[in-house]
Amino acid sequence: MRDTRSRMDSNLFYATELPQLVCLAVAFTAGMIAAGAYWHRRATFAMAPAQPGKIIYNDTPTVRVVDPQRVDRRRKIALLAAGEHLDLLHTPAGFEPRFRVTLKSISSTADAAHIAVVFGGTRVSCGPLVQEQSANDFIVPRAHRDEARSSVFHYYENGSSLDFMRIKVRSLDAASGTAELDVMQVSSHWPSGEG
Repeated sequence: MRDTRSRMDSNLFYATELPQLVCLAVAFTAGMIAAGAYWHRRATFAMAPAQPGKIIYNDTPTVRVVDPQRVDRRRKIALLAAGEHLDLLHTPAGFEPRFRVTLKSISSTADAAHIAVVFGGTRVSCGPLVQEQSANDFIVPRAHRDEARSSVFHYYENGSSLDFMRIKVRSLDAASGTAELDVMQVSSHWPSGEG
């Protein structure tokens, strides 16, 4: 009888007190999460005090340079017909082209241009919306808002120099077989700071 009564008392304890203990544990855990978020946010703002009238870039490091940085930027917008090409860099007679974009054809059904790229023997990359047919041979759709996904590009960093190239299709005219291409190349060199 005593065992039955103690079992009933323990069951009664679990039935009445357990929900209160669970609620207390949930409330305590929520309070700890809120306090952690508050302290994290407070520490983040304390690390970079803003001064009025100044812009602070937290995502890009600032690099101090001794001499002026040299940046060469070339950009051409060209209307090409199928079979025509554009040389962005001057190539002396008798040499292979250094940077040439050739419009092979226009796809009226896919709203895209078939282009071939010669970039000094370097293989270039493309965004996920571009179809790579073979090395440096692409089916490029008309540029979307997210240009990186619908363009052909090349990025190379070596020590104190950076080379970047991007080709995108601005507009297409299937009736005339023409495409307007936006081709850009940036080469920069900055001082090494050694002196």
